Amino acid sequence: MLSATISDTKNRLSELLVQVQSGETLIILDRKTPVARVERITELLNNPHILPAKKPWNPAEILDRPVVSGVEGSASLVDAVSEERETGW
Repeated sequence: MLSATISDTKNRLSELLVQVQSGETLIILDRKTPVARVERITELLNNPHILPAKKPWNPAEILDRPVVSGVEGSASLVDAVSEERETGW
């Protein structure tokens, strides 16, 4: 089991994570008081908070979409607020 202070963890995070990936457990200390435990994730499906992506990330898929300039038949926000005030809500 490894232990490191917060500042040491910050300065050596990459190195410590390599050791965690190899099976070590890291305890992070705040002035000699344990505040966090970092462990290797062995199986994502056992953790309800981490789900694998449904499909790979493809930024081109989003960036290639056309930009919508406006919705057909929409009124302005000023007109909507004015109408609401006139009708008394």
